[in-house]
Amino acid sequence: MMPSPSSGAKSFRLVSAASTNATSIKAKPGTLFTIAAFNINAAIRYLKIYDLAVAPTVGTSVPVFTMVLPATAISAISINFGMLGMKFDNGIALALTTGLADADTGAVAANEQVVNLTYL
Repeated sequence: MMPSPSSGAKSFRLVSAASTNATSIKAKPGTLFTIAAFNINAAIRYLKIYDLAVAPTVGTSVPVFTMVLPATAISAISINFGMLGMKFDNGIALALTTGLADADTGAVAANEQVVNLTYL
């Protein structure tokens, strides 16, 4: 059985602002179970996940996981990390960028990406 909000897992939702959306989701060790995200921009965007207890310094902090968000996606791209999830030793943080490179600092547009996570 997958963790759910009723079994203790927490939900997180982000609608993009006109920035890199550097966000700390959990400021201590945790586990990420699912990601569902979409992008309505006409260009590919990138969701970057970090093992940090604070919001990342986009362009300097190195992500541990990068997810491509296809251009003009009609449905969400979903990842399920299974019952054991993806472990984070320090915390869970994220950012959205216009470029793939870890050093990219390109800001996304407002209201064009949505990210949903479940985590403990």
